[in-house]
Amino acid sequence: MGNQFDNRGNGDQNIVQGDNAVGKQVNDHRTTTQTIDGNENMAAGRDINITHIHDPAAKDTSRSLLPTQGDIFLHREEELSWLDKHLHPDKVVAICAPGGMGKTALAARALRSLPADRFPDPIISHTFYHQPATTQALQTIARALGIQAEADLEQQVAAALGSRQALLVLDGAEEANDLAALLRLRGTCGVLITTRKRTDCGALRLDLPPLPEEQAEEVLRAYSQVTGEEEAIQGIEKILGGWPVALRIAGHYLHSTGEPATDYLRWLQKRPFRKLQTGDRHQQDNAALLLERSVEQVNPDAVQVLRLAGVLAFAPLSLMSVMVVLSTEGEDEEELELRSMEAVNELVNYGLLERRKEGLHIGHALIHEYAAGQLGLGKEELKRVATFYIGWCEEQSEAGLEGYARMDGERVHCLRMIGACLERELWGEVKLLVRAIDIYLERQGWWTEQLAALEIHLTATRKAGDRKGEGWSLNSLGNTCYSRGKLDLAMHWYEQALPIWLELCLQMDEGVTLNNMALIYRQQGRYKEALIKAEQSLSIQQEVGYREGEGSTLDNIAGGYYDQKDYRQALQYYQKSLLIRFEVGDKVGLGETFNNIANTYNALGKPNKAVECHQQALMIFCELCDRAKEMVTCWNISFTYKDLGDLVKTEEYLVQAMQIAEAIDHHELERFRDNLIYVREVLNSRWLFWLYKSEKIILNWLRTKRHGA
Repeated sequence: MGNQFDNRGNGDQNIVQGDNAVGKQVNDHRTTTQTIDGNENMAAGRDINITHIHDPAAKDTSRSLLPTQGDIFLHREEELSWLDKHLHPDKVVAICAPGGMGKTALAARALRSLPADRFPDPIISHTFYHQPATTQALQTIARALGIQAEADLEQQVAAALGSRQALLVLDGAEEANDLAALLRLRGTCGVLITTRKRTDCGALRLDLPPLPEEQAEEVLRAYSQVTGEEEAIQGIEKILGGWPVALRIAGHYLHSTGEPATDYLRWLQKRPFRKLQTGDRHQQDNAALLLERSVEQVNPDAVQVLRLAGVLAFAPLSLMSVMVVLSTEGEDEEELELRSMEAVNELVNYGLLERRKEGLHIGHALIHEYAAGQLGLGKEELKRVATFYIGWCEEQSEAGLEGYARMDGERVHCLRMIGACLERELWGEVKLLVRAIDIYLERQGWWTEQLAALEIHLTATRKAGDRKGEGWSLNSLGNTCYSRGKLDLAMHWYEQALPIWLELCLQMDEGVTLNNMALIYRQQGRYKEALIKAEQSLSIQQEVGYREGEGSTLDNIAGGYYDQKDYRQALQYYQKSLLIRFEVGDKVGLGETFNNIANTYNALGKPNKAVECHQQALMIFCELCDRAKEMVTCWNISFTYKDLGDLVKTEEYLVQAMQIAEAIDHHELERFRDNLIYVREVLNSRWLFWLYKSEKIILNWLRTKRHGA
């Protein structure tokens, strides 16, 4: 009967911060890590296998990348009817056309028209623009389904999708690194693909043609609000060839400038506008021709905002970033905000930006490509924006969960900014921005993005000749690979970091990396080698007087004994670690060691002592406002009370854990609910309750006999 209740949650998720050492240290017998970080005088911490807090928008991502309801959408009735006929579970449907033909807008309209019962499970949308890796798409799906992103992500997603009837919307699939690999995992889910490449499509392919002349003219008039001028409007439409994005750009231009359609036609007739065909590659040149004329009309502030949008990702951007790029020294903040809003309004009027529910958004991928390729932000302006993001990310990381929620909206922009700074050889900005966002990426489980950022950091440090920073990169890459279960690759990075610490005589960092290597040996069951590395680490940390690292390594050694079921020896080392962590004021580490001691007492058959230690940990995490660790500790306490046979207390702490999980949208929520239902069923049934209590009495008696009073 006890098997009906899920196992205890991980409680070893501590962060230890240091002031001097660069290396990052992972430790503890299941999920603990320690991060010691001192390059550029910054301290940082991060967790291995840390609780992942999901993006609040993840449950309805299909609406976030697609046009809003207010966007002009006319005709395409036949195409909508075709999509309605074929969009069903277990079907892969593709919309294929050159850029700017309205694929995404059509997909959005089709989604809004679907019967509610067509796909009982979620609509999950992912855009491949600036995130082409299969792993990134898997992470999007995992978050939408409440799956923790761990080492076997492909297997987890495949299992979750296997029997579901969800709809996967994959936008910009021409950018995907391996679309086929993702489609193999879809199970019985339906898939809607938008792509410029026919090779991405299967049998159910909808080739989206240009709009017919009459429909194109109607769309152009809808955007331009021009009445009359029949010949000019028809002449413009014929040159643009029914291309929806061109009709929109031209229409917005005519509406915003008030320029007669005949003048615009005269200008257009003198330009080398090329006729589009399916698969044609001229759309970027054609879009650039039209956009150049629009950009010439807007004021310098608006152009600067468009330059910024080209540097950032093709994703919603905030007024905050606009104000940063337009700011001048000593400018009044209210005046700056007003000037920024005026620049944004002008771009919106010209159809270059859109206002959507989630923020400002550049009007189309082709507009973004133009801004990125033809405009470009000056190096000093780029440096100013990067400096802002560095400080802002550090501030939000300090704020915890609320800060992480704000960082969700800027994550893709920060990553794009890191790449832009690398291209412009702003090595210092690369290093600082990667470090500023690293903890957030780790705790939120953005593994692919974190690895990419750390690899850029490694490149920058090597270009800059920064050996200490290079060591930090290598050690951090090792930690991230460890988090993903790639132990051999993690050891590969650690083995590169270690010689750098020896070369620079950085003993503290040497000790950190040795401890990390010891953890991998433990995970591989190589306990003797793990103990040798950990004792080397401990000796170094004791020699240099690095008490915080000493406490972490002692905790790690204790975990090794715990792994081998030598619980009494483990308890001795945990208690030594506890004293040091108390001495140095390492509150997070202190809470985690209390949890580890509690788990050890449970293994020794002393659940009452385990509850006392868990309560100590809970007090610490409540004081620190660390909701995720508070939730895990409540879960562990409920589990311990379950061992004691006190289902009333079990229910009380399960409810607390579930309430926190609901508040932070945690992936364990459904498991907590399932266990709470089970506990309440037992409490409400006299027969089940009697059976449960009898089982607990017998088990507790056996434990007492085995371990002694």
